[in-house]
Amino acid sequence: MSIRTNLKTEEHVHGGAGAGAGAEVDGNGTELGQLKELEKYIQKYYPNVTGSHFTSLTDSIYMAALREGLVMPDVLKNLYHGMIDRDLFNKSNTGNIYNFIKNTKYIQFAKRIKDITVGSNGGMANVGKGEWLISLLCGINPETDKPYENLIKNGKGDIQYIIDNKELNEEVKWNGGKVSVGQAGKDVTRKFNSLIDIPDKKWVPFRTGKKDEYLTEEQREMCNAKYWQAISGEENDKLTNNELKQKIINMSFAKVFEKSDLFIMFNDDGKFQRFRNLEQANTYYCDKLEELKGSSKGFECRASQSNPIALYCHVF
Repeated sequence: MSIRTNLKTEEHVHGGAGAGAGAEVDGNGTELGQLKELEKYIQKYYPNVTGSHFTSLTDSIYMAALREGLVMPDVLKNLYHGMIDRDLFNKSNTGNIYNFIKNTKYIQFAKRIKDITVGSNGGMANVGKGEWLISLLCGINPETDKPYENLIKNGKGDIQYIIDNKELNEEVKWNGGKVSVGQAGKDVTRKFNSLIDIPDKKWVPFRTGKKDEYLTEEQREMCNAKYWQAISGEENDKLTNNELKQKIINMSFAKVFEKSDLFIMFNDDGKFQRFRNLEQANTYYCDKLEELKGSSKGFECRASQSNPIALYCHVF
């Protein structure tokens, strides 16, 4: 099947990606000509990207190709047909996204474009890391003339695609994205202080060091129980740290699956974990609770800020 844009093969490119500053600028094989072909591609298949978002997106893709010594006609041809083995990737729950790229010469190009976060309709909030990588590299559906993986920002996930004739929405988190209980830390702290009287009015769970040394283990577990009650309204006499972690995880992913069909999280090296339901998320974390510590693998619990109580998404 031939690509529907005016693309040329590598052997027809004049000067290629390494052409010097003195090259002509009016042919499709020159630097400017290749940039224009890229702009046509984005305008056709991502028409909602306009203004400065369009310029930033095309500049980023063009420079990623240039730095890897790739010529734009070949890049666009492979983008159109899909650089990623889309079916295998979408049906996999674990792996590394770069291992699904069909031609290894495009792996470094892919690693460069993963950081693109420009908005997909000009005025909207920025797209999250990794989302353009997925949408661009999964290619164009020749039957619809639209991307196989559509970027969406309707509150029901980030990427929309079809598996086995079923349209699915997937939430995407890349390198430290968070899932949350949906309640601001300062509001939880206010409710917590109304349920228990302790000297530290900015107490939060999972702290390390000397901050909680005035509490016995039993008192800490009582605080955990009241903290969870402040979040959920559920009453418990005591909760261990791991029991509280599991409850926060369950609530956070339950909120994800209220709006999305799937959830996928990536580390910065491309390693990913996909959940297809709440049970899979809970099962994944059940033997990792002790490892959920710190600002990249643990929880965000703020006493005085609006940040919601959340879990940092990390692939173990």
